[in-house]
Amino acid sequence: MSAGPCPLTVIWDDRYREYDFGPGHPFSETSRYLSVRLLESSGFFSGAMGSAPRHLDQVEVATDEELLRFHEASYLELVRSVGAQRRPGMLDQGDTPGFPHCHEAAARIAKGTLVGLQGVLDHPGSHALNPGGGLHHARPGRASGFCIYDDVALAIRSALDGPGHLARVAYVDIDAHHGDGVMYGFYEDGRVLDIDFHQDGRTLFPGTGFTQETGKGDGQGLKVNVPLLPTAGDSAFLPLFDRLVPPLLREFRPELIVLQTGVDAHAGDPLAHLQYTPLTYDHAISTLHELSHELCEGRLLETGGGGYLASNVSRVLARAAGILSGRPFGTDPSGPLPRSWREEFERETEDEAPTTWGEVPPIYPSSWKDEHSAKLLSALSSELGRKL
Repeated sequence: MSAGPCPLTVIWDDRYREYDFGPGHPFSETSRYLSVRLLESSGFFSGAMGSAPRHLDQVEVATDEELLRFHEASYLELVRSVGAQRRPGMLDQGDTPGFPHCHEAAARIAKGTLVGLQGVLDHPGSHALNPGGGLHHARPGRASGFCIYDDVALAIRSALDGPGHLARVAYVDIDAHHGDGVMYGFYEDGRVLDIDFHQDGRTLFPGTGFTQETGKGDGQGLKVNVPLLPTAGDSAFLPLFDRLVPPLLREFRPELIVLQTGVDAHAGDPLAHLQYTPLTYDHAISTLHELSHELCEGRLLETGGGGYLASNVSRVLARAAGILSGRPFGTDPSGPLPRSWREEFERETEDEAPTTWGEVPPIYPSSWKDEHSAKLLSALSSELGRKL
């Protein structure tokens, strides 16, 4: 099964980089910027690989009306007030600092994901990628985990309750950190299937996402958490993804698929330890690309997410654009990266740039065994009340 070439819009406004927690903070939009610069340096938007994907580079700030689809009015006022202070304070209990004009910066990224959503709703058969989005921890009334406004939750809510009035949305999250803001935001909503692969919450923030968290009320049985042990790697992820995701999506029959691609699960990330290689990301994205055409007229919205090693984030998200467009590039692991991009990478990060598409940091032996998969699938089957 192959979906073939597909219209794609990549949404990136350089003002996304104003979402900046300051020197020394692990989260930076610079690595997402470098993914778009890698696309540009590789001729992706020039039409050299066929019909040119679209690059939307001007994004406005989301309106209060749009943000209030998921967030509380009092929280918007808090973010505004913190961003207006001479010395902005914290937006949560410790890891999400405020910064000047943080409301506008966060609302612009949220708007980018909403623009991508509207594009795939207006043009069936097309995809959209917002590398700067995927801020999946924010709750309706508070920031969390470097996330101020939850752009993916806003997109899901807008797809369901906005002009499109979709009946069913599938959300797939492969970030190393559990997407708690999204899951709890739709925990009782039977219109949202949430499948979340992440590092076990006993070993990593936010400490949620266990197999017994399966939803409530109308949402019961539609929240599927797949916690993995540190160092699990591709050998754990790939068979579980193939075992769970395609059949669950085919059963649910979504009208839209939303993917959060957190690259913090990649080998070498300094904050998480799942040790995926590009093979995991390429496979997950290509599978969902094909399933979107099979199930929901190609409606697929992809965002970035976590990821704290720029060499990983930039290359994974650039390859994602190639896969979504049906014109993959960078698939030769030994293929060289553009010299101009490598020079820019080193100026922006002050780190040595990778030289090839497939260069991967050291990988440690996986802790994952066949019995771990069997135990996990048994627990999920028991909690969800069906054989998986």
